Amino acid sequence: MATSIRLEPHLTTGELKKRYHNCRKAQEKVRLQALYLISKGVVAAEAARRVGRASSWMTNVVRRYNEGGAAAVERKKSAKVSHRASLDEKLALELSAALSDKAPDGGIWTSGKVARWIAARTGKKVHSCTGWRTLKRLGFSLQVPRPRNRRQASLEEQTAFKKN
Repeated sequence: MATSIRLEPHLTTGELKKRYHNCRKAQEKVRLQALYLISKGVVAAEAARRVGRASSWMTNVVRRYNEGGAAAVERKKSAKVSHRASLDEKLALELSAALSDKAPDGGIWTSGKVARWIAARTGKKVHSCTGWRTLKRLGFSLQVPRPRNRRQASLEEQTAFKKN
């Protein structure tokens, strides 16, 4: 049988309820609702089910709350590492010049080939999505040939159809 999780007394049940009701950020509101349910004595698995999350998620939220209080639960967005940082201006100009020529294998440039080119120059592992984003940033777009009509008329049928 599941046991209830104990919360540190950072906030009272009433304070958690007030913060939960006044919160405008969806993810933060779910975390506060879960903590409010736990503070009322609801078992963690049931609280997680009520807010639509896994019980392991509930355990992590409670652990963060117990260690750092309400501020630890109100997560701020972390600064993400930019994939643009992989290419400085000099390297971007070099890539742009390389893209004006044929690809190293003689074919056309693809996102995978651009990613491998960047990886070779920077020494960092680069995903093909980064190659695609780099191509888009440099002004390239997806180029595909026009589809051909499979039921196209023969040359004789075309000349017969023309009026003059």
